[in-house]
Amino acid sequence: MVLLSDTTISSTVRSMKIGMQGGFYPVPKDVGEDHTAEWLLHRSAELGCTVLQARHLPQDRALLEALGKLSESLGIELETSVPGVFQLAGVGADHEAKTQFMKAIENAKLMNMPVVRTGYGRLKITSSRYNRSLSIHDHIESLLPSLKEAAAIAKDADILLAVENHCDFTGREMAHLFDKVDSPHVGAALDTANGFTVFCDPNEDIEALAPYAFTTHMKDMVVVDSPIRGYIPFTAFGCAFGEGHVDLPRAVQLLAERSPRSHGLHLIIEPGWMRWDPERDVSLQEAEFYAQSVAYLKDIQNQSGRG
Repeated sequence: MVLLSDTTISSTVRSMKIGMQGGFYPVPKDVGEDHTAEWLLHRSAELGCTVLQARHLPQDRALLEALGKLSESLGIELETSVPGVFQLAGVGADHEAKTQFMKAIENAKLMNMPVVRTGYGRLKITSSRYNRSLSIHDHIESLLPSLKEAAAIAKDADILLAVENHCDFTGREMAHLFDKVDSPHVGAALDTANGFTVFCDPNEDIEALAPYAFTTHMKDMVVVDSPIRGYIPFTAFGCAFGEGHVDLPRAVQLLAERSPRSHGLHLIIEPGWMRWDPERDVSLQEAEFYAQSVAYLKDIQNQSGRG
């Protein structure tokens, strides 16, 4: 590992792009789906963000091109998720899935996205390390044909594909998967708190995946006493940044030191499984969460290299 100077690390931290996972931001109900990303770009600019993960993109090519030009004019990089990655090859290969994947990559290139993301786990036991019909080793091996095919496609398109630790495997298991794929075009979309969902210390996931991270979901969660007697006595909920058990300042430091895409890395804010105040408007609380989180990460950037 190359050792970086404190000055280099501080400069790298300050270069990182802060933004939001737009799928959770409260968009006005009168905004149509084809214009959601446009609305979120303008809102991101108001918040001082420089990256946006857009869940819904317009289908029309002219609207996509316009969206790309708008993001460029606002100085905001776009990122999105792509479908079909784990159905490209092997036992579950599906021609339609490959068509969808290729189309998503084409659209990402059209809008000058440097990285796209995906995730294997779908909040189901069957797509997790707890699937008892497969050993963890065999389960990971079963993903390799599709990911290697995805790596070849990503290389041809000159784009990076980031795979999230998405309630499926631990960080170390994901790192093993990336080592087996062995491609500079496939890496991690590091979620800083999803380790809780596989009963793993998320700070260990951060250590394991920082060297592979192409992008992130910045998330904090707090472990609390379970409200249901007779179940495991602890559970975790999303919380305001800095109030939970994820060491986010350390995560940013490690990403600056170890990520292969550390300069300009996307720090994308995502709420965890939050407990909103039932006495207050949830949409207002969601908007407040994002504003507070942007300020928190900017403060990390501003403090980097001081003291």
